[in-house]
Amino acid sequence: MRNNWRGLVIIGLVACGPGGRSGGGGDAAGAHIEIAPADQTVMIMNGVAQTESYTATLVAADGGRSDVTATAVFAVSNGAAGTWSGPALSVTGGAAGPVQVTATDQGVNGSTGLTIFVTSERDDGTGVPPNAGGLFDGATAGGAAPAIAYPADKILVPPNLGTFDVHWTDSSNNLIEVRMHDQYTDLRIYKASTGAAYTTFTYDEFGTLASARDELTLTVSGLNTASPTTKGVAAPQTVDVTNETVAGGVYYWTTEPTQGVLRYDMSAPNTPPASFFSGANPQPTSCVGCHALSHDGSKIALTLDSGDGRGTILDIADGSVLVPYNTNPQYWNFATFDADGNEVITLSSGQMVLRNTMGGAIVASVPNSSGMEATHPELSPDGTRLANVETNSVYYDFQVNNGSIVTRTFDASTNTFGAIQTIVPNASGASNYYPSWSPDGQWLLFTRTIGNSYADTSAETWVVKADGTQPPIQMMLADTPTPSIENSWPRWAPFQQSFGPNSEPLYYLTFSTARPFGVRSTGGVQIWMSPFFPDRAAQGMDPSGPAFRMPFQDITTSNHIAQWTQQVVVVQ
Repeated sequence: MRNNWRGLVIIGLVACGPGGRSGGGGDAAGAHIEIAPADQTVMIMNGVAQTESYTATLVAADGGRSDVTATAVFAVSNGAAGTWSGPALSVTGGAAGPVQVTATDQGVNGSTGLTIFVTSERDDGTGVPPNAGGLFDGATAGGAAPAIAYPADKILVPPNLGTFDVHWTDSSNNLIEVRMHDQYTDLRIYKASTGAAYTTFTYDEFGTLASARDELTLTVSGLNTASPTTKGVAAPQTVDVTNETVAGGVYYWTTEPTQGVLRYDMSAPNTPPASFFSGANPQPTSCVGCHALSHDGSKIALTLDSGDGRGTILDIADGSVLVPYNTNPQYWNFATFDADGNEVITLSSGQMVLRNTMGGAIVASVPNSSGMEATHPELSPDGTRLANVETNSVYYDFQVNNGSIVTRTFDASTNTFGAIQTIVPNASGASNYYPSWSPDGQWLLFTRTIGNSYADTSAETWVVKADGTQPPIQMMLADTPTPSIENSWPRWAPFQQSFGPNSEPLYYLTFSTARPFGVRSTGGVQIWMSPFFPDRAAQGMDPSGPAFRMPFQDITTSNHIAQWTQQVVVVQ
C-alpha cells in the first residue's frame, strides 16, 4: 500500500475545555460531563477505519464525580464521520475536518473535539505502475503539463453534488495524477492515459472532500514513464463548497433515447434519477412534453401528445388523474401552480386561463395587453404575482419571437389580476423568455436571445429585480463559454443556501445548455447549475458563478426543462 501522507499538514484544534467539558443541562443545573480522551486527532488512510474509545464522567454541581460511560449516549456531530458501538467510535473517513463528540446522561451533556484527516490513493483503470505515487513525488516540476478541460476554475458546488468529474487533455504524458485536497483531506487518483481523458471522484470520495466545507485545491499532473524525472503540473484550480446542502427535487424532460419525465431527489444524491412513469403509473403517451410542479411536490401538470396536446394534472402520491384527458380533454402548452396547488394557470394559443386543479374547470381568464399574446406563465412562490412573456409574433406557444417580460398581481381570494407592468421590454437583438421567480420573490431569471425562444443557440441567462427597479444583468460567469451554447429555461432551486464564514446568501439555479462537457460526448442538451448571489446583483455586479454539470444525468440523454419542487413525493 502506498504511503498516503505525503505533504499533508496536520493542524490541531483549540480544546473545548479541560477534559472536553461543557455546560450541563436538564434538572442537574451546574453539572456537566467530561469526555476522555479530549480533542483527539485521527488519520484515516485508504479507507482503513480507526477506533476511538471514549469514557464519560458525570461531574455534579458539588464536584462529585461518577463514571457514566455505560449509560451515556454518545454521538458525533457529523454522522458520516463514523459509527458507534457503545462508547467506541469507528472513524471511517466518510467525513473530514473538525467534528464534535458528545455524551448525554440524565439530562446532562458534554462534548469534546475530534479532528479527522483523510487521505487516499487509487488507480482508475489498468496500466498504472505500482509506484505511481512515488514517481510523481520524485519528479521535478517543469515538464509539459496537462490542460484541465472540466471543471471551470472557482466553481462553487453543494456538498451533496454527488460524483465529481475531472477532464483534461495532454499530448506529452502517459500517466496522470488527479489530486483534490484541503487542510483535512488529500485524495489522489492515478490514470494511465494519453490525449483527452477524464476520471471521476466517487460519491463517497466527494462526500469526504466536501464535508469540511473548506476550499479545495484541484491539480492535474502528468509525466511520461519513459523519463519520469520531470512532470508537468496544470495551474491549480479551486473548488468551493456551500455551507448547506441543496434540498428539493428536480423533474426534467428527456428526449433521448426515449421521451419522458425523470425525477431526482437532491436528498438522496447516491440514488440515480428514475422515471416518473413506471409500474402502476404508466406513461399516458409516448411524448410527455412541458410539465410543471406544485411547490409542495404533490401535483404535476403535463402536456401530452407533444405541443398543443391534451393537458392533465396528476396527483403524484397515488398517480390519480385530477384533470381527465381521455374524456372532454383540455389543451395547453404551459402551466403554473398557485401557492397551495389548488389552482393552476394554463396557456394555449397565446391565451391564459385560471383553472381549478380538481377537474380543470376554468375559473377566470387572464387578460393580455392589447394586441399581444402570452406565453411562459410563472406564478411567484407566494402566489401573489404572475410573470409571463408577451409577444406580437407567435408561431407556436413554445416558439415565439419579440418577447417582453411582464408581471401583474394576483388575488387568490377573488381570482382577479392587477394591471400589467412591463419589466423587461423586447428590444432589437434582445428578446426575453422563460421568466422564473426566485424563492424570495425578489428576482426574475429569464432567457435572452437575439431571436426565437425555442432552442436558440444565442440563448443567455439574465436576471432582473422583480419590481423593475434595476436594469437586467447577464449571468456572465454562468454563461461562459460563449457563444452558441443555448442556455435556456433557467429555474431556481427552491431554498436559499449560504457560502463562506460570513454566510453570504445565494440561490442555485439550473438551465439546459448545449455547451461541451469537457472531453466527454453527451446526448445533446444537458442540465447545468450555477450559483446566484443576490447581494452582488443588488450592487449591479455579475451575480453568478461558473456553471457545472449536474452529475446525476445519463451522459447519453438530452435533457430539458428542469422544474424544481420543495420535495419529491413518493409514488405509492
